[in-house]
Amino acid sequence: MPSTHGGTTGVDPFTASQRYYWRIALELKLRKCNSDAFQDFFSTIMGLLHGDDFVRVRPYGALGDKGCDGYLQSNGQLFQCYGALAGELKQVATLTTKMTDDFAKASKNLTAIMKEWHMVHNIADGLPVEALTTMETLKVANPALAFGFVGMEGFSERVFHLQPFQIESVLGPAASDADAATLDAAALRDLVQHLRREADAIDFDSQDLRPVPLHKLTYNNLPNHWKQLIAGGWKNAHLVGKYFDRHPDPLTGERIAKLFRDRYDYLKAQLLSPGDIMASLYELVTGIGSVPPQKQVAAQSLLAFLFENCDIFEREPVATVTP
Repeated sequence: MPSTHGGTTGVDPFTASQRYYWRIALELKLRKCNSDAFQDFFSTIMGLLHGDDFVRVRPYGALGDKGCDGYLQSNGQLFQCYGALAGELKQVATLTTKMTDDFAKASKNLTAIMKEWHMVHNIADGLPVEALTTMETLKVANPALAFGFVGMEGFSERVFHLQPFQIESVLGPAASDADAATLDAAALRDLVQHLRREADAIDFDSQDLRPVPLHKLTYNNLPNHWKQLIAGGWKNAHLVGKYFDRHPDPLTGERIAKLFRDRYDYLKAQLLSPGDIMASLYELVTGIGSVPPQKQVAAQSLLAFLFENCDIFEREPVATVTP
């Protein structure tokens, strides 16, 4: 993707930890944006990426927006945004009807400038096949135009064509490798106190804190950025264990394990994807909003400890040997 601002030298300007922290921050941001806030966030990213080539559009009274939520002048790409609340599509017909209605408006009013039409969305767990067939119908009926979707991966691609300081301006800071080298005890204490208050509100029974199989990350089919976050936290996970061992309440670790297992079971029962479940557990630890680097490292270490030592997500079945 060409960019007037992002690096194009072939040298990755980001560390591995910056990539997964910002990928997670983007995912959480998109889950919280819907309607006008989603359109505004998309326009902000596109403005940073393309400068004045991208035209931010908003409706003016009765004139409306003519079916256009943003326009890229250099190639005639017209964008229409659909921001679902919490990234969840409640009714398939809501999306497909919006696609056909918005394209009809653009086709009626903006044929002189429209060369491509793209539906931008924040639906986290995959599009329904009806959205694909609706798009295909539009393609067949309008062979002179190009069509496409922009979802999570499209957002991520655009974000990582920005300069690091630009990403920080919209997603907040990302912990560096130097930050991750030292676990901040005060940040960990604050997170544990927050979770302990949450855990006090539920019935308690002792949890099974035992090592889990090494292939648990792969077995649970987590997206790569979540695998990287957990794997990166393992170097500090033992420090979290030591913190629980020294805690004035010796059952603090078990209480927090119970909180996480209950939340995991609830989220799994909603048929959420592994990535969506992990995002919700991450927010349980950090709260909502920008997360400073020390808190990111503490949250990563705590999640890695819990992932490794208690029943959040599934254990790989033990192979049975037939005599």
